[in-house]
Amino acid sequence: MSEKIYPKGIMCFPKNEKAPEFVLGTMVITPNQLMQWLRENEGLMSEYKGEKQLRCQVLNGNKGIYLQVDTYKKAEGATTSNQNGAVTEDGLPF
Repeated sequence: MSEKIYPKGIMCFPKNEKAPEFVLGTMVITPNQLMQWLRENEGLMSEYKGEKQLRCQVLNGNKGIYLQVDTYKKAEGATTSNQNGAVTEDGLPF
C-alpha cells in the first residue's frame, strides 16, 4: 500500500448540521498554498488531453470528507473496456 498524500491548500469540513441532505460538506481552497504545493509535487500530476491535472479521491473518514491524491498508475500500454465492451486507451468509460 502506498503512502497517503494530501494536497496542501485544500481543506474539507463536514457539513453543518442544519445543511440540507444533498450537502456533503465544505471545501476551502487557498490558492497560494495550493500552487506552491503543486510546484513542489509536479511528479504527482498526470496529463489529459494536453493539460496537467491533479487527480484526487474524495473520501469519507471518521472526521468527515477529505481529499487524498490518487497515485494509481495504469500499467504501461494497458487498455480498459467500458460497459459496452469498447476498448479505451484513457481508461474513461465514455
